[in-house]
Amino acid sequence: MRQSISRIAPIVMGFTIAAFDVVTLPAAAQPATPGPDLLGVSQSATAPTNPGLGTPSAEASRTTSGTSRAPIVNVTSCSESDLRAAIGSVATVGGTVNLRPGCTYTLTDTVPPNDDNGLPVIKNSVTINGRGDIITRAATAANFRFFEINGPNGNLTLNTLTLSNGHAATGLGNGRGGAIWLNGAGSALTLNNSSLTTNTADTFGGAIENDSGAVSVNRSTLHNNKATAGGAVFVNPFGGSGTATFDRSRITGNHATILAGGIAQAGTMTLKRSEVIGNTTTGAKVQGGGIFNTSGTVQLTRSPVAGNTTNGTNSRGGGIFNAGSGSVALTRSPVTNNQALGTGADGGGVFKASGTVTRDASPIVRNRLNNCGSPSTVTGCS
Repeated sequence: MRQSISRIAPIVMGFTIAAFDVVTLPAAAQPATPGPDLLGVSQSATAPTNPGLGTPSAEASRTTSGTSRAPIVNVTSCSESDLRAAIGSVATVGGTVNLRPGCTYTLTDTVPPNDDNGLPVIKNSVTINGRGDIITRAATAANFRFFEINGPNGNLTLNTLTLSNGHAATGLGNGRGGAIWLNGAGSALTLNNSSLTTNTADTFGGAIENDSGAVSVNRSTLHNNKATAGGAVFVNPFGGSGTATFDRSRITGNHATILAGGIAQAGTMTLKRSEVIGNTTTGAKVQGGGIFNTSGTVQLTRSPVAGNTTNGTNSRGGGIFNAGSGSVALTRSPVTNNQALGTGADGGGVFKASGTVTRDASPIVRNRLNNCGSPSTVTGCS
C-alpha cells in the first residue's frame, strides 16, 4: 500500500509535523534470506514487515515546490497511538520524532501490531529525541520487542529515552532482541544517554540482538535484561561484520542461562571507559558471566569487568570466557571480584578455552576459584 504525506503544518491528533515537501512511502523491500546464527539456530527467512500506518485523518496541508526534506514530527501528548503514528510517518522515509518531555508511553496491544514488534519497523534513518521519556510494554500486553531495524538502510538513534519491559518471544516471533533487533547488514543503532532495562529475549540479546549491523552505545545503561544468550547484548555477524561500541556506558545486572549474562559476541566489540558489572549466567555448563567471545575481537580500554558470576556444574569464566579464534585485549581494564561457582567450575576471572587474551596494566585478581583457570592459560596470570 502506497501512501503520500503532504507538507504539513499545524497540530494534528496530538502531534505536529514540521513543514516538508511531498514524500511517497515506497513499497516494502523484500528482505534477504539470512543464514544460520552463531549457535546454529536458523533465523526466519522472511523478516517481519511493517504495515503502512496512515497519516492523521485530519490534515492541514499545502504543497510547495522545492527539494524534499525528511519530516520532523513533534509529539505533543503522551498517547500510545500518537507515538505509533509519529514513528510510522518516518519509519520508511526517514526523519526525526521529538517526544513530549517526561512522558511514559505504555504499549497495550494484545496482538503485536507489527509482527513481533510493538512499533513500526525502521527502514530508513530515524532519530527519536526524548527528554526523560519512557516507552514501556504493559504487563497485560502481548509479548513484543519495541524496534526492529532492517538493513541495508535502517538506522535508528535514540536520545535520552528509556525502553523497558519489552519481550521478544519465540511463540510470536524469533525471540531475538528483547528491546531492539538489528536485522541484517547495514542496520545501525545509536543510543545516547539512554537506558534499556528489564527487557527479555527468549533466545538472544535480552536488550539488543545485532545480526551483522552496527551498535553504538554512548553514556547509556543496559540493566536487568535477560536472555538465553547475551543477557544484555548479542552480537552475531552471520558471516558478516556485526560490531558493537560502548563509550562511558554500563552493562550491569543482566542475566543469561547459557552464555554471557552481559555480552555474547562473535563480531567486533570495543569498550571505552565502560563497565561490565554484576551480570550472571546460571545453569549447567554456562560460560561467561560478564563477556563471552568466540572467534571475534574484543578490546577493553579503562573498562572494568567486576562482580560477574557463572554458577552451575562445570561453569567457566565468571568474568570473561574466550573461545575459538577469538581475541580479548585488556588495557587498563581490571578483572576483579568475579566468580565461577558450582561443581567443576573454573576461571573465576578469565577462562581461555582457545584464542588469545592479552593484558596491559590490567590486573586479574581477587576472583573466586582460580583467576584464570587451572592451570592458567592466560600469560602472566596465576
